[in-house]
Order: sequence, then C-alpha cells, then structure tokens
Amino acid sequence: MNTPSPGPESNPLGSVGSNEWKYEMRREAQLIIPGLYLGPFQSSLNIHRLRDMGITHILCIRDQKEARLIFPRFPTEFIYMTLDISDNSDQNLITIFPRCKEFIEEAMSMGGTVLAHCNGGIALSPAVVIGYLMWKFSWTADYALQFVQSKRYCVSTMSFQNQFKEYEPIYMAQKMVEQAGYDRRSDGGNKRQVDDENDDEEEQRIRKQPSRPTLSTDIAMD
Repeated sequence: MNTPSPGPESNPLGSVGSNEWKYEMRREAQLIIPGLYLGPFQSSLNIHRLRDMGITHILCIRDQKEARLIFPRFPTEFIYMTLDISDNSDQNLITIFPRCKEFIEEAMSMGGTVLAHCNGGIALSPAVVIGYLMWKFSWTADYALQFVQSKRYCVSTMSFQNQFKEYEPIYMAQKMVEQAGYDRRSDGGNKRQVDDENDDEEEQRIRKQPSRPTLSTDIAMD
C-alpha cells in the first residue's frame, strides 16, 4: 500500500513555515493546529494562562516513574486523560494512539481546546500529536514530524521513528474500513429513501383509481 504524499488535498493547513524559535519557548506550549496545543508539563501549571489559551481538555502523558511529580493539577477545572507510558523505544505507541485520538476528537467536537503535554514536551507528547496528525490529515510520518517541529522546534522523537513508519499503513487501512462502513450506511439510507418514494407513488396511484360501486343483495328467506 502506497503512503500518501503531502499536498494541497492532504494539508488543509498550508505549507510548513519556519517560525523564529527562542530557547525559552521550550517552557511554553505552542499551537499546533486550531484546537490543539503541545508543550511541557510546566505549561499545564498556570491556570490563568490555560484559561487565556481556551484550554478545556488536558492530555497528560508521563513516564511511569514520573507519576509522583506529574499529575493533573486542576481536575475540577479541566477534563484530563492521563497515560502512563515508558519513554524508550520499547514502548508501543501505536496501541495508545486510538485512545488519544478519541480524546482529542471528542474535545474538538465539543468546541474545546486540548493541551497535550509530557514532562519536557520533547518526545512523548509530540509523538502522540504526530500520530494524531497522521490520522487526521493522512500525512506521512516524515511530514507530520516536520510540521510539528516547525511549530515546536525542540521536538525530538528519534526513538519512535520506526513506529511512525509502521503506523502509516495501519491508519490508512483503518480509514479505508471507516470509509467503507460510511459508504454502506449511505447506500442503505439511499435505498430506504427510494423504497419509501416508490411506496408513496403506489399509494397515490391506488387513491386515484375510480371506486367500484358497492352491490347490496337482499335475500329473502321463507
């Protein structure tokens, strides 16, 4: 199966730009696409800044060893999803992509805005965001990485590059299945509509037929 090449159809956000990056920006969250920010844990600690950014949902990704330090700080103010994973190449990210995708998509469908963060905002949370963009826009792994790095220059996901490549045919197959299911539902709906229209036409035809006179016969019994 051929992987899609980024182009006008697969990139509705325009071409990747080169933004001026300052070292201190690594402590902040950057807007990746409308409705999705990416940053370090530090960017999730200022509730006033989070409100100014319009954050409603926070995807907290941490190494299992960091659980005592990295955890939801404002659980009554924002909707959280916390994932404990390992920051090494042995961690299977592909298995967690669907959960992250559903969390982000649900937030956006409600008009919300998501902050995805890990400890440093350099590897784990960028990897999840890259996987989401690949699925969302049918991007290749290389292009999704390039796009995210253009927004947050300090991203480094080398340990997960092979998994991104493996994910390309997986998400493409998933999309084909989803599209096939949608087409079947659409065809079924069209068929039901045609059947209903035919039933209406038959009913109207019957109503237009002249009524036959009713014959009454009286039988006298001796």
